Amino acid sequence: MPRLLAILPGLFVAVAATSLGADAAGDALDRGLRAVQSMAGCYLVDYSYVEVESLKPGYARDARVYDVNRDKSAKEWITAEVLSPHRIRLQRILFLADLGGAIREGSLIKHQSEDWEYDAPFLYEFVAPRSWQVRDLKATPGLWTRRVTNLDDGPRYQCAARWTEDTAYPAWTCSSYAPIPGRETRDMRRADYDTLDRTTRIVAYGQSWLERQDNVKTIHRDGARAPLAREVGKNWSIRLPESECEAARAFAAPRRAFWDLVREVWDGVQAGTAPFVETAPPGQPPRFVKMHEVEDVYVGRDLADPALRTAARDRIRKVIEAYREPAPAGR
Repeated sequence: MPRLLAILPGLFVAVAATSLGADAAGDALDRGLRAVQSMAGCYLVDYSYVEVESLKPGYARDARVYDVNRDKSAKEWITAEVLSPHRIRLQRILFLADLGGAIREGSLIKHQSEDWEYDAPFLYEFVAPRSWQVRDLKATPGLWTRRVTNLDDGPRYQCAARWTEDTAYPAWTCSSYAPIPGRETRDMRRADYDTLDRTTRIVAYGQSWLERQDNVKTIHRDGARAPLAREVGKNWSIRLPESECEAARAFAAPRRAFWDLVREVWDGVQAGTAPFVETAPPGQPPRFVKMHEVEDVYVGRDLADPALRTAARDRIRKVIEAYREPAPAGR
């Protein structure tokens, strides 16, 4: 009996520690699931950014403020699709309305998606323009990985961190390297830098959510990085009545099956076994333009049909491979 009593305390501690660890993991999973799912809905979105500091000698800070709602209203309909017990995909549909509330013709687009996964085994880390390397995450459990995609679901930037458990509202903060934002090349006409050191903090308030950013615009040339300027900004999403996003819902409905297939193909391409390096075929438009051309062929069609699904999958994969550098020999 004394020997049995000597063993039991150690056994109790081990069992208790295992139970506490499982409870903590379950809490982290539930907390993240609730936070991410709360971001679905219809929103007015306010994107605003400004440079606050020059970091390169001789560079004059750009005093312009990027303000997406200066002369219009930008809105997003965000859906949350549960892909597995540990993975949720947020898909954004962006559209613009004039100051009278009328939707601008041609403004409805499939915007970026955010793929959130708890305890993801790996992520694709942006390391240089057009280049992503696989980073193993298995040694660091309890993280929520956020994968932000391009307009065709190709990679942009990814980061892994924990949702807070000691704040009034769930918050997720993470730093990562990323390509230059589209707002900078498209709207601000910037070509003097090409990457961004991002620090993002997302706070989910329930009826709204806020993404604050504190970033360093970075020149990445010949394998070296040089900071150009620091910017701060925010993406502020304010919940609207669902009826205000009815046009976005109608836009997405006949396209959803094709988008799901695109995501499935990308999952196969980015399986964590090799780096991903893009290329720009001479004389060709951006990859998302080509993917949209394929999408137009399959809008509203029954992709549950095996033959049609195979044909669509092959065309999607062909677009991806046309804009991808071949893997080095031996891999």
